[in-house]
Amino acid sequence: MIIGGDHSIGYPDARALAKHVDGKMGIIHFDRHIDTADKTMDERMHTTHWSHATKIENIPPTNLIQIGIGGWIGNHRGVEVAEQIDTTVLTMFDVDEIGIDRVMDIALELAWKDVDAVYLSFDIDVVDPGFAPGTGTPEPGGMTPREALRAVRRTAEAGLIGMDLVEISPPYDPAEVTSLLGARVILDTLATLVQHGHLGNRLTAEERARAEAEHNRAAERAE
Repeated sequence: MIIGGDHSIGYPDARALAKHVDGKMGIIHFDRHIDTADKTMDERMHTTHWSHATKIENIPPTNLIQIGIGGWIGNHRGVEVAEQIDTTVLTMFDVDEIGIDRVMDIALELAWKDVDAVYLSFDIDVVDPGFAPGTGTPEPGGMTPREALRAVRRTAEAGLIGMDLVEISPPYDPAEVTSLLGARVILDTLATLVQHGHLGNRLTAEERARAEAEHNRAAERAE
C-alpha cells in the first residue's frame, strides 16, 4: 500500500512491482485526468507517468485501463498517446451511461487479459470535489464516494499486487472529508482482499466457503 504524494510516483511504483511479477502486469487507474502524455511543459511529471510505465517490458499498454477520465482540465497530448499505444479509457460519460458495475466488468476483463497481476492506482480527484475538495486539480463531475468505493471493492475482489492512493492535500480541506474518504478507499480495498482470501487470512477462499456452508447448514438444522 503506497500513499502519495502526487501521481508521478505511479511510474516508480509500477516499475518496482513489475519486477516481482513473473509474467505480465495490468494497471487499473482511477482519475479525472488521463496522465499518458510523454512530456508536460518539457518535463516528465505527474501527468506523464503511464506513458513511461507502459514501456516497461512486462506492462503492456493494452492492459492499462483508465476510469473516470473527463472534464475541462484535459491533456491533448495524453489523449494522443493513449490512442497511439492502445490503452483503454473509460470516461465519466461511460460511468453515467452504463453504470459503475458494467464499467468495472469491462475494466477487469481487459486489465486481467493475459496477465498475472494487477496494480491499482487511485487518484482521489476521480471523486467529485463536492465530496473530495482536498486535492490539487479538482474537476467537477466526478464519481460519488459510493461509486468509487464500489469500484475499488470490485477491483480488489480478484486480488492485487499493490495499490497507490495519491493527490490528497489535507491543507486544502480543513473539514478533513477528503482524508476520511482516502482512508476509506484503503480500508475497503484491504478488507476486500482479506474477504476474498488474498491477504492476511488463515483460510483459503475455498476453505472459508466450506466453513460458511457448514455454518449455514448448522444454523438451518438449529431452526
